[in-house]
Amino acid sequence: MDKILITGATGNIGLSTVRYLLNQKEQDYQVVAAVRNLNHPDIIGDDNEKIPKAQLVKFEFDEPATYKAALKGVTKLLLIRPNQVSDVSKHIFPFLDQVEKSEVKHIVFVSIVGAERNRVFANHRIETHLKKMKIPHTIVRPSLYMQNLITLHGAEIRLHDHLYIPAGAGMVNYIDARDVAQVAAELLTKPGHEGKEYEITGQEPMDFYKIAGMFTNELGREIKYARPLTIKFIRQKMGEKKHLPFIVTLSLLYGAARNGKMGHTSTVFKEITGSEPRSLADFIHEYRKVWEK
Repeated sequence: MDKILITGATGNIGLSTVRYLLNQKEQDYQVVAAVRNLNHPDIIGDDNEKIPKAQLVKFEFDEPATYKAALKGVTKLLLIRPNQVSDVSKHIFPFLDQVEKSEVKHIVFVSIVGAERNRVFANHRIETHLKKMKIPHTIVRPSLYMQNLITLHGAEIRLHDHLYIPAGAGMVNYIDARDVAQVAAELLTKPGHEGKEYEITGQEPMDFYKIAGMFTNELGREIKYARPLTIKFIRQKMGEKKHLPFIVTLSLLYGAARNGKMGHTSTVFKEITGSEPRSLADFIHEYRKVWEK
């Protein structure tokens, strides 16, 4: 039986992957959730008592003493870099060195769209490191997450009725983090994906004028699309106490959208899962209370 370790198990992708794996009817694997704090087991899994809970294990990338115990008996690994971790040579590579000494036979890494081309991205350095390792790996490169419209832009939509994003008239193709998690779960539990790289997008590219219009229609009040300079966007997000490395990465992605490099559609999600990814309109409807006054 495989033992699957999920890093970042309380984040968008990690938690969704844990829940997806635990909700499968047939399970020939054990799910281990790597967490900072073992005192919140209710966060992992489902409230339904018929659904098994994940095993919790204490783990932090910046605490090497937690590596060996977290990896004990693990055969498959979902690697997710925390947004606040930018020095991967200090906090990620030592962990991967320990992974090479473990029983892990397959690593699935959740990277980011464009990381293979942009050396500025921390995920680019992780991808390069993985390719030097002997353990088979699979790289997943999602486009922008729909959840960013909650975590990064929720307050500005709710309080100021605008999207404050430096993407110009560029197109983006949002993907739901839960769909990325489903792909990750498939890659971890089904054979034949070793050595492959997958880009995951949503159903339809669109510009932020259209996205603002979708919010307007759903919320019943006008939501405008503001187009700030990148430096103003960075200053605003720093004022909101967001992690600087993540803000810079997001700014680069919005810049790529502004330059016409994000407006494409991948069919990978359907090829792997057999279904269509969630639509942005459905996502906005599902979480409309987040943006209501």
